[in-house]
Amino acid sequence: MPSRRPLPARRRFLAISASSLALALLPQRAQANLAILPEPLPPSTPIGNGDFTNAPGAWLRMLKQHPSLHPGKKALASVASSRIREAELDHVNRLVNTEVRFRLDSREIWEPAAASGDCEDFAIRKLELLVTRFGWPRNSLTLAICYAETGQGHAVLLAHTSRGTYALDNRRPGVLPWRALPYRWVAREEPGSPFALWRSIVT
Repeated sequence: MPSRRPLPARRRFLAISASSLALALLPQRAQANLAILPEPLPPSTPIGNGDFTNAPGAWLRMLKQHPSLHPGKKALASVASSRIREAELDHVNRLVNTEVRFRLDSREIWEPAAASGDCEDFAIRKLELLVTRFGWPRNSLTLAICYAETGQGHAVLLAHTSRGTYALDNRRPGVLPWRALPYRWVAREEPGSPFALWRSIVT
């Protein structure tokens, strides 16, 4: 049986360089976690869109304190999915869930979580990391509010990709399709919307 011819040196070099460049562009702390990519995320579906609705007052106050977190003028758009993009979601979700301690906040103040925070603070911190450290488009990430199976109000971060919408949840270690969570969905940010309105979610 004839032996398989090795790849030309130039092609081998380009293949190795491409994978090395992808990791080199990542923050040093993330490289060790993304060098071995997790299993592909299960396929999801696009989020169900309803009517415009008023934004939470705490969210509007947060934007005044942190204007860089504004969803922006560009309409909602799905980012092209890839193993690297999925690994970034997985890494950020696990990092924040591990490093931040949950603290129930009755003051209704939304802000990026530091050492501790409420569910929405977890979601905002994940949003901040994905945009600033990994270059995710802001209009592909939306904060969302829902009710957990206990009936308690809850918040997560949604990532909109070409393979569907995924939820980054402080109550789950892994990233999941939004429909896989046992929540009653209420509304999400709507990038590019007039008057800073949100969009209701239909299931």
